[in-house]
Order: sequence, then C-alpha cells, then structure tokens
Amino acid sequence: MKRKRKTALSATQQKKLLRITVGIIVVTVLWVVFAPGRGIFFLRQQKKHLAELKVEQKRLSLENNQMEQDIKQLQSSKEYLEQVAREEHGMVKDNEIVFDFAKERKKKE
Repeated sequence: MKRKRKTALSATQQKKLLRITVGIIVVTVLWVVFAPGRGIFFLRQQKKHLAELKVEQKRLSLENNQMEQDIKQLQSSKEYLEQVAREEHGMVKDNEIVFDFAKERKKKE
C-alpha cells in the first residue's frame, strides 16, 4: 500500500485556513455570548431579573408581616379598631358630626 506524501500548504492555502479558523472561532464566541435562551447575555439578564424579584419578595414579605400585625391588633384591640374605622373609613358614632375643613381649603385655592 502506498502512502501519499504530505505536502506543505502554500501561502494562499495557509491564509484561507487561517481565515476559516478565525471565522469559526468568532462565530462560536458570538454564539456563546448571544445564544437565545442560554448565552452569557441572556444569563446576565436573568440574574438581574432574579435580583429584582428578590428585592420585590423582601418588600412583599415585610408588607405581609405588617398586615399580619395589623390584623392581630384589629382582632384584639377595640380602640385600634375604632381608630382605623374613623381614620381610614370615615365612620362616626351615632349623633356625631364631622367637620372636614381640609376640603374647603382645596376648593378656595
């Protein structure tokens, strides 16, 4: 069996091979960075979104705890219940009259 002799590449063949190799490397790097759904760019966006969600979760958790405390206080304290009913819902006792001067100031201005 005869073996072919390996011949050296010519200068133009070497340039073509180098261009093809560089092109493949560039396309591969671009794919790794910008691949939809799994590229580095996508991962950075997801990490940023996750950080925003964690902040929102913490805020909601604190708000939830505050609401739970308010519920317990409303259930246990009649004074607090009356205060909330008056301030937030504008409720009054029988035979009580409420004068709200803040509305008239807004009308005059």
